[in-house]
Parts: sequence; C-alpha cells; structure tokens
Amino acid sequence: MTAPAGITLGIVLDSLGTELVRPLALPQGRAVAIGAPTIYDTDAPTTGLTDAIVLVPGRLTTDVLEWAAKQHAVAVVMRAGTTDTAALTQAAGRAGVALLECSTEISWGQLYTLIDALRAITSPVSEPNGHQSVDLFALANDIALRAGGAVAIEDLSMRVLAYSTVPGQLVDDPRRDGILGRRVPDHPSHAEEYAAVLRSDTAVWSYEPKEYRPRLAIAIRNGGEALGTIWVLQGDEPLAEEAAGVLAEGARLAAPHLARVSIAADAERRQRVERLGWLFRGLGATRELADSFGMRFDAPATVLVIGRSSNPAGHARGVSLDSAAEHVGDLLRMGLSAYRLGAAAGALDGQAVAVVDTASDAPVIQLIVATVLARASDTLGSGWRAGISRTLSGLADIPTGMSQARQALKVVCGPFGKAEIGRHDDLAASMFLRDVYEALRYRPSLDAEPLSTVLDHDARHGTEYEKTLRCWIAEHYDVPRAADALTLHPNTLRHRLRRLAELIDIDDPDLRLALALQLRLRLPDISTKESE
Repeated sequence: MTAPAGITLGIVLDSLGTELVRPLALPQGRAVAIGAPTIYDTDAPTTGLTDAIVLVPGRLTTDVLEWAAKQHAVAVVMRAGTTDTAALTQAAGRAGVALLECSTEISWGQLYTLIDALRAITSPVSEPNGHQSVDLFALANDIALRAGGAVAIEDLSMRVLAYSTVPGQLVDDPRRDGILGRRVPDHPSHAEEYAAVLRSDTAVWSYEPKEYRPRLAIAIRNGGEALGTIWVLQGDEPLAEEAAGVLAEGARLAAPHLARVSIAADAERRQRVERLGWLFRGLGATRELADSFGMRFDAPATVLVIGRSSNPAGHARGVSLDSAAEHVGDLLRMGLSAYRLGAAAGALDGQAVAVVDTASDAPVIQLIVATVLARASDTLGSGWRAGISRTLSGLADIPTGMSQARQALKVVCGPFGKAEIGRHDDLAASMFLRDVYEALRYRPSLDAEPLSTVLDHDARHGTEYEKTLRCWIAEHYDVPRAADALTLHPNTLRHRLRRLAELIDIDDPDLRLALALQLRLRLPDISTKESE
C-alpha cells in the first residue's frame, strides 16, 4: 500500500492538531509516508497493513505493538488515559512503530474519517503556471495565521475539507462539531447565510445565528464556478485588517484542490453508483463487478439497507431523500472500510445499501450499522433504521439478499418493529403479522366479531374489556401477572373475565387466537407508520 505523494505522519499530526492527536513516540520521525487507517479488531486481527495507521480501541498492549511492527504498520493510535504510557512508549521505540494518543472527545469512527480525508486532499496540486501549491490543511493554517482567526475550508455540500490547527486560536462549539463530524451542523439560517457568501465575489461577514461567533467568509471559484467556501472565525480579538485580502488569495490557491476533489469525486461516484446498481439488481457480470469492489464472489455475504421511516421527528432542513441517502451511504462505506471488510456500499433508490463479505450475525455488522444510524441521526435528523439480510452463500444471491434486507427494513420502520436494526433471521413473527395486516387492512374482518362485540360493550357501558383483554393476552393468560399490570386484585380480574365470558367464549382457543390477532393488528398509529 503506497501513500499518496506528500502524505506523511507529520502532515497528519500538524493537520489534526495536538488537541486531537499527540505523538508519544516517533522512532522513524515525522517524514515517514503513511497509508490508510484501519481499526484493530481483537477477534480478527487484520493482515496486510503496510504503511497503515492502526487505531486500537480498548487497552493497548506491547503484543499489539509488536504485531503492528510485523505487519509493517507506520503508527498505532491509543486512547488517552486508557493505560500506562511509559512502558508502551518504550516498546513502540523498540518496535520502530510510532505511538500516538488521541483525545477522548473524538470517536474512533471520526478519527478514521479525518485521517482518510487527509489522504484524499493533502497531496500538492499543480497550478496553471506549473508551480506546486500547498495542501489544503497547510493553506488553512497559513490563512489562520495571517487573518488572525481559526479557518475552515468547505465544499458546496458543507463538508469540512480542511481546517486550521494554530495553537491559541478560539474555536466555538459549532465549528468543533463541524470538524469532528466533517460536516457543518444543520441550522435554519444556513441556506441564506451560504447563499450570501456564494453571491459575492469578495469576502463577506456573517453574524447569524447569534450563538455562533462572527465569521468572515469567501467563495472559492474556478472559472466563475463556485466550488466551496473558506470561513475565518473571529476570536476575542478582531481579525487582521488585511483578512479579506488574505481570504481572496486563499480562495485562489484552494480552487485547484477543490476542482480536483470535485471532478474526481463526481467521476468516481458516477462509476460506483452504476456498478452498484448492476450488482444489486443482478445485471451484468457479477463476478467482474465483485472484483471491481475487491470482494470475493463465492464467499458468504450479507446485504444491508438503511432507510428512513415515514414522518421522522427531526428532518434535516433542505436535504433531499437522495442526498441524505448518499451521505448515509458514505458513512456506511467508511465504517466498513475502517474494519477492512470487503464491501460494496453506496446509495440506491433513496436508500443506503451495502453488501459485505461476512455473515449476517457477525457482531461487527451490528456495531458498524449502529454507529452509522447514530451519526445519521446527528447530522440528518431522527428516523433512520436498518434491515439486514440472511447470510448469502455468495454474491450471485445479492438480489435475494436485497429483497430480504428491504423486508426487514419495512418491518423495523413499521408498528411491528422492536428496534432500529432488524435481521431477517429474527423477524419471522413480525413479517407474518405485517403480511396478515396487509391482507386484512381493507377487509371488515379486521374490526368484526369477536372484537367488535367487546368494543361495542365498552362504548355503551364504559367498561374496560379491551384493555383487560390486551393485558391478559400479553401476560399469556396469567391472571396474577395481568392483574398486577392492570393494578387490580386478582379476584377483581377473575370477576371481570367471568363477565367477559358472558359476551364471548374466551375459553374457545380459536376465538382467543382470532381475538389476539385482531387486538395486535388494531394499533392507533399503524396506518401512519406503514405509509411508505
């Protein structure tokens, strides 16, 4: 694995800053080239990690350092405060592996994303005159020093591409959240705020929202086309008098970078989406498609689908369903890559999808999906759910797995779902109930006898027979437990059941079954949750 030109351990440390990552041992110095980050899994240690930066959750040991050295990894990252650093620092020096310590404020997934993003955007870019420009993080630091405030460089999707790490410069909470999440936190004022910056050819001030500090911003353009923005945060002291001019120069220098990132990202995304669609729809040469994603054609595989339930409570402003799905697909692909899982992931038909070459019951699948759902809720609003297929015998069965994962997703998004993540293997009863409801939802039998007799009696006489039956059935017809749930004396419940027996034959097993189904399928919010 060869790192892109110019990507060194020193660049990583300088770009992230000592508040996030600080070096404990650098036996090969700062100029050593780095490769991709990876998260160490104690249950299945990864091989083939030449030049990698290994992120180690949990307790780091000297054995892991020695293992990383044998795998030719460049650096190992441990969590601050998790263990005694003195012995590990000495062991790292002997092994020839850099040892870094990351802040407790950043998650492993966030750190992986930051390092991976650095590798994509910090190599030098040639300008039209043939000179080499500095990388985006170095540019952000240069602007911050000259303008006198913390800097963030963003693309048009409000993704944070680079940021300054000048010691002593103030960074407020929204900017810190943007750095850690690689995306500007959602706010109702953003649409007009960014539009004002993109309409102007010069730097403009922004004072809204009031909970943010004042910021000076400028659009990055290439031949008149807007590619992104640069923001300078004003701290306790005013910005430098020449800050607007510094931003204008910075925008000119940043333009080749963003043009390269935009072109490369668009081309790669178009190709990936096309191949992903063929793979999931069973079109084209599946074996060759699997090879293009680095997956094993005949190995066990699992399909994941992440979507949004209808009527979510916290919809992010101004984000379409397709754009949201693309963002979640990126999160999913990043999470799978962090654990070195062979996978093809992205967005398809307004949902984030992935096929992974591992079994559906692998704990790492649940971990990755749960993390993606949490991050999607943070950045895009609540309501995200995931469906997981059964384990497939190979990638030729992907269309079947896709159908299973979407069935599971529909269940967890509906009234019969009990969690945010549903595995097809575990949802047989819920899928049966959903199918029964779909078959009966427009038929009078759903509200007919025997339930209608009970409901009619409650309406005319003010009794609570429906509630009584729900608790009694839910407690498996156990009177003491049902009485406790109803806050009744058991003898009171027995008397009520005898009165009920005068209306319907509650001792008839077929009637009990029919009544249990009618009550289970008669949910107040079933129609809204099932509208898709």
